[in-house]
Amino acid sequence: MNKHKHKQAILERKNREKDQRIQTILEAAKKLFFSKGYQKTTMDDIALEAQISKPTVYQHFATKDELYSHLMLPFLEEFGRQFETIEHKLSNRKYLTGRDLVKNLFKIFVRSYEKAPDSLRVANTFFQHRDLIDQLNPESRSILSNRGKYDFEIGRRIIDEAIAQGLFKKINGYALSDIIWAMFLGITQVMDMKAMKQTLPNKYLKNTLTIAEKLLTDAIVLK
Repeated sequence: MNKHKHKQAILERKNREKDQRIQTILEAAKKLFFSKGYQKTTMDDIALEAQISKPTVYQHFATKDELYSHLMLPFLEEFGRQFETIEHKLSNRKYLTGRDLVKNLFKIFVRSYEKAPDSLRVANTFFQHRDLIDQLNPESRSILSNRGKYDFEIGRRIIDEAIAQGLFKKINGYALSDIIWAMFLGITQVMDMKAMKQTLPNKYLKNTLTIAEKLLTDAIVLK
């Protein structure tokens, strides 16, 4: 192996190790933010849980706020991208029935939970506790609040367009969007609370969400 290839191999290994450290820190933070809460979790706790030195944690994340933002922002952005896909499809009149639209909306929530349940749990606390948002530094608070508002706004536009196309009944789109968010976040939170006390089958959440989807469909869909 020549010197150039050797240096390249070393650099690639260091980058992999760095990425692994960051992921380990994020996983530890997710676990602690959910179990202890944001306010009670310290950077010392995160370093201990990750089994990484505190200075190393600070090399990657200057503050706890930055770490929290790093956890939340990709999650909120992914929600937004999926909503944008549905909005684009809806604006091009690709949905023949409101039932299909409701099914697609629920798929977003279900996939997000299956893909990153801990991230959704942290997001749940973000949406529910205004005092948590107020504890963040102004920059982190602004970034996360604006992203969250953007996702909610897309959801409301989807509802309004579905009503305009005659897919949904004429219902207050603002309120209906909030109901859909609250329905999913509330169900997942209840499932998590139950899971702390008893072992639930993997299909239990899906079955519950399927019932919720049917109830919502029957209540709002015109065709």
